[in-house]
Amino acid sequence: MKMNIGLDNQELYAGCEIKEVGGRLSLITPPAEAANIVGRNAAKIIEAAEDRSQITLTGAMAVWVYLVVFHIVVHKFAQVWY
Repeated sequence: MKMNIGLDNQELYAGCEIKEVGGRLSLITPPAEAANIVGRNAAKIIEAAEDRSQITLTGAMAVWVYLVVFHIVVHKFAQVWY
């Protein structure tokens, strides 16, 4: 399984405010609030995964998003790749 953690993943950031600023997507929701939203959304996405042998986290985003998602997937998959 691959999970894009970039801001273009609407399912992962559902409930967060994202705007285009200077031609790039930018997260407007404060990180403290967005971390909870992203964590809940990631958990829902992972629960729907049928193959739990490995997951690759891709996409450009802040390190805190990788940490939030990693915390969700680390015990659900046999292998986690970045």
